[in-house]
Amino acid sequence: MGNKAQFGKVLLSVARAVERLQRNEICCGDLTLQQFDTLKRISTADRSTLGSVAQELEIDLSTASRNLTRLEKQGYVSKVRDEADARTVILRLTTKGNRALSTLSCDERDAFAAVYDRISAARRAEVIAGLNVLAEVLEETQAPAAEPCCPTPDVRTTRRLRTGAS
Repeated sequence: MGNKAQFGKVLLSVARAVERLQRNEICCGDLTLQQFDTLKRISTADRSTLGSVAQELEIDLSTASRNLTRLEKQGYVSKVRDEADARTVILRLTTKGNRALSTLSCDERDAFAAVYDRISAARRAEVIAGLNVLAEVLEETQAPAAEPCCPTPDVRTTRRLRTGAS
């Protein structure tokens, strides 16, 4: 297996393991991981709206709306009309939302600390440096590829016909 393929395999493995850790050891009860991320976003922003939450979490407005409606019904979030512009709805955490966020954030820190503790002391700086490089690269905006890696079915059929493959 080449380095690029091995990189992809390891990266997917790490991403899945982190998601499993978050789902199994951090989020519990009636909150999903995305709802927990929504609470974190609301708590750290000066002013949260449906649009700002969707943009920050990189999710569709409809998904953000569904999450926020559920969070409001469960008592984690309240919606308040903006005094300066009544068309705008400002999102705020309720007492229940703040309590849940505090508890889950502690769980998140503890879960990641337990992973950190399993890394040998001699390798910790190396692992953190590598993760920082990876985070920087993943955050960079990338231009769309000239040709998608997974062509449309019509393109695949045309290629098969040209090459004689079945």
